[in-house]
Amino acid sequence: MPFPTRLTALVTAASLATVLASAAAPAPAPARAAPAAPPATASAVKTEGDTVVMPKFEVSATRIREIDKTIKQLEKMVRREKQALEKSTLDDTVNSEKVSKVAALFGGKSTVQRASVSAVRIQSMEKEISILETLRTPMTAADRALAEKLVAVERTYRRELDIILR
Repeated sequence: MPFPTRLTALVTAASLATVLASAAAPAPAPARAAPAAPPATASAVKTEGDTVVMPKFEVSATRIREIDKTIKQLEKMVRREKQALEKSTLDDTVNSEKVSKVAALFGGKSTVQRASVSAVRIQSMEKEISILETLRTPMTAADRALAEKLVAVERTYRRELDIILR
């Protein structure tokens, strides 16, 4: 059963009065003042008098802006690739499977092959976008390096995909 409101206020006031009374009473002076022991990590902690000085760091939004620009470019490329997935009747007639097999000597890809490559490319770009979105959040240096490495791997994969299919 919860305390009534008046009783809670009374208990709070009594505890506050006890704390104030003990703080007002002068503390007995120690017989001998012991020298302050330095902290265990004295080399890592800088002090100026009684204050602790934290290491200086600069907060800027330039990194996030660059990531946003890159994400916007990738989203634009994804939209273009999705348009490449849609095939017209003319494209389907000219670049059908039968025609591309016969004319393979002259190069070129069928619409099905180009659509599958576009789908793989879209998948790779969407994966890169998701990695870049995680880079917006604060993370350790090791995690950031790993995410940047994954972005580089995705870009290399897309580049090699284009080279292989030429």
